[in-house]
Amino acid sequence: MSDELTPWERRFRVETWVEYAVGVSIIVLRIGARLRTRRNDSRLRVDDYIALQTIVWYTLLVVAINRIVFGGGSNFMTPEEEAALTPEIKAERVRGSKWVLVSEQAMIMSVWSCKAVMLILYRTLTNGLKQERWINAVAVYVACGWVATEITYFSACRPFSGYWSVPAVSTQCWSYWNFEYVEGVFNISADVFMLIIAIPVVSKVKLPWLQKAPLLGVFGLGIFVIAAAILTKLYCFVPALLSYEYLAWYMREVTVSIIVTMLPVLGSLLRDLFPVLRNWGYKTHTGSQNTNSHGYDTSASASSKLRSRVRTSVDDLRPSGSEEQLNLTTLEINKHVMVSVEEDFGRTNDAEMEGSQRTMVYSGPDGKRSSAKAVAVSERNANS
Repeated sequence: MSDELTPWERRFRVETWVEYAVGVSIIVLRIGARLRTRRNDSRLRVDDYIALQTIVWYTLLVVAINRIVFGGGSNFMTPEEEAALTPEIKAERVRGSKWVLVSEQAMIMSVWSCKAVMLILYRTLTNGLKQERWINAVAVYVACGWVATEITYFSACRPFSGYWSVPAVSTQCWSYWNFEYVEGVFNISADVFMLIIAIPVVSKVKLPWLQKAPLLGVFGLGIFVIAAAILTKLYCFVPALLSYEYLAWYMREVTVSIIVTMLPVLGSLLRDLFPVLRNWGYKTHTGSQNTNSHGYDTSASASSKLRSRVRTSVDDLRPSGSEEQLNLTTLEINKHVMVSVEEDFGRTNDAEMEGSQRTMVYSGPDGKRSSAKAVAVSERNANS
């Protein structure tokens, strides 16, 4: 069978299944990262369940588009193919037409699920900020777009069974043009609105450029998603480009959408696996230090540096100037602050900290920082 495939078909098969493996892996890693950062509360959130159900639609999409390409075709036929119909060919095309219908619904649910997950993240980041009302407005727009797309999907071809009639009973039953127009307008415009709103939020985040680079990369992928959505419509509407290439762009659009949506939550997992990322991009200080036998710095200046570094890491994701502060509780950055302190001082005993001062900086559930000081003083012989 593989010898009979064209180069495009071979590339299509390999590309779509590789993309599927990457997309599912990203979703699974996201769920693992969420459970890892919520050790005391294993319950998943609403956006996690939305991400999980995306796997179902994503699986349907990759199966459907492969059945379309490698099956017996659909009710999209040339006059010559229609004239050469036999009962066997007609049965194959009926099955193929049903897979086209499945692929469109799987595409809708996959793309809009990613939008829902991203909007929940934006809603969390902008809680209490002036951008919150814009996020709410975009969420309403996205919901209306989904409803309009579904209505068009179920009503564009009448009767509904015309979607798999061979030959097609109307142009809309094989071209999906009305549906593609509505879906394209809401899909592309919603992505543009979400990108525009996110830019000022991220621009106010106080991070070194090396820490901001991944965020800029995510924005770049978001632009690719918009470009992919535009290309799918070009391959559906432009007569010279009309082909199954639009199915390849369907898969690319959804896969990159999944990556863009899931990557922000994977940050905590990456910091745990690669501790160097916690301070990546921050300036390091060099100089003489007082260390104990375990190699830990026990000087008072080290405590001051630690306090400064912890304070910086917590404040990094807050807007500058008089902007309202971001609600960071859901980002669970405070948990990493405690881990950082324990790693620096957890194994230092009181005897090794003679005459030194240790400062523990911690955050309570309300997000406020406080400090507790302990001075280790060894007993001295009064006669010495």
